[in-house]
Amino acid sequence: MEPSAPKVVNAPSKQASKQGGGSVNDAHATVNANREQIEQQTADEAVKSGFPYLDSRTIEQIVPMSNFLTLDEMREYRVAPLHQYNDHSLEFGVTNLTDLKKLPELQQKLAHTQATFKTISTTGFDEILNQVYYLQFNAERSGDFKLFGEKLAKSAPKEAFQYIAQLAYWLRSSDIHIEPQPNEARIRFRIDGILHPISVVNTKAYEIFLSDLQTRAEIKWGSDEPQSGRISYRLMNNDTHWTDVNMRIETIPTFHGEEIVVRIFNDETRDLKLESMGFASDQVKKIDEVSSHPNGMVLTVGPTGSGKTSTLYAMINRLNNPEVKIVTLEDPVEYDLDGVSQVPVRTDDKELFAEKLRAVMREDPNVVMIGEIRDVDTAKTALQAALTGHLVLSTFHAGSASAAVSRMLDMIGQNPLFASAIRMIIAQRLARRICPHCAEELAPTEEELNYIKRAIEHFPPDRKPKIDDGLKLKHGKGCPECHGIGYKGRVAIIEMMLITPDIEQLMTQVTRTTAQDIEAAAIKNGMMTLLEDGVKKAIAGVTTISEIIRISEA
Repeated sequence: MEPSAPKVVNAPSKQASKQGGGSVNDAHATVNANREQIEQQTADEAVKSGFPYLDSRTIEQIVPMSNFLTLDEMREYRVAPLHQYNDHSLEFGVTNLTDLKKLPELQQKLAHTQATFKTISTTGFDEILNQVYYLQFNAERSGDFKLFGEKLAKSAPKEAFQYIAQLAYWLRSSDIHIEPQPNEARIRFRIDGILHPISVVNTKAYEIFLSDLQTRAEIKWGSDEPQSGRISYRLMNNDTHWTDVNMRIETIPTFHGEEIVVRIFNDETRDLKLESMGFASDQVKKIDEVSSHPNGMVLTVGPTGSGKTSTLYAMINRLNNPEVKIVTLEDPVEYDLDGVSQVPVRTDDKELFAEKLRAVMREDPNVVMIGEIRDVDTAKTALQAALTGHLVLSTFHAGSASAAVSRMLDMIGQNPLFASAIRMIIAQRLARRICPHCAEELAPTEEELNYIKRAIEHFPPDRKPKIDDGLKLKHGKGCPECHGIGYKGRVAIIEMMLITPDIEQLMTQVTRTTAQDIEAAAIKNGMMTLLEDGVKKAIAGVTTISEIIRISEA
């Protein structure tokens, strides 16, 4: 038997988000309200059992008690392990579905061990037994997905996604891709930016749990249009403690059926720090100096998935204090930031976006974060805000800092306001970190060595690393900590351009300014390019040359 799916509460649909809802806060509120109702009802009914009520959410960690009862026996008697005080004293939870007449039989089965009981909710019961179940299987977490596939095949279809979501969360996956094929559905996890094949499920099982998932997320089954929804699952973290995990569901019809992409929101984002992301101390100091000004604009640029928004969140974490009013406009609001006013807005509705941006400006903010600058109107409004006493943070799609300047000039024209408003542009990519638990030093391959030598030819003479025959590079050989991948986590590869007077002059001159001209001026002023930062981090053993080659193609 497989675990019963924990209580999953419907989250607002895409239709609701059009009205400004659908945020993580909404999902949390709904989950909490429903759970409180369940627990209150259980407390009221506890008198019938004769056992005192216990809110199972107060139990931080479960001891499986497998020496006393198997998982099947716990299901048979409808009891859940709560506490093991010693070898002779145990505590179990019972529900309104437990046959109390069978408890003496259970007591006899426990021999000389004394069992006490408390009343818990049926939701709490399912959660606890799920935890007991998952604690029995650790092979999946070490990168051996064969056992996962076997157990997934045996799972009840409606419970299959719970198992998939749990494994994805354990593996630090950002996205779950479930893609229908002619006779099965392929499951892949995106881990540290790379898609990894995990398993497959048969078409019938996929259709059943897809229907259940769409119902929970308030998504129509069998639609011919792409759809979005949200759900919240209570999952177990790597410390075997429960945590509520929010997810965004995206579906799109394909030739073989509806494809699902599930984005897993990690609440660790609220605690993001620039230093842990890969910013050097001198880079953090420059960011602090720029953001200490009461006005101006800071842009983070790069392709999709390069960590632009994460950098802005980390900057907001540094700026956030009771004396500063921070407002964000996001599509959608993905992470709940304490002390920050976060406004959900659909950027594809230009009129609505412009209206909300103007409304935000009337709220007298000190700092405004605009999720992304996509068009001329947004760019001009953001620039105007940066010139009128606001620090504006935003993202922009461009390959490099100098390319961002050139592209912005193409968008708004030779505008002196832009040159005076912009203070800093941060271009970045995300490279996978070498797993520190299985890192080993090896002599570079001929390909790696040639790449390094070609790259450093373009570095300023005073910043060229010394390359000799003793050079060693680190690689991850794979271990249980990184699930056999060799990488664990990601590091930002950074290019930080300060808008100095000479760059500002290039931006305002009558003759056409190229990205190459701007980059040359920035390097002369001390800017480290993406290539230079990447190669130096590879030499330092933070990432690999193959990762630098991979992200340079993005």
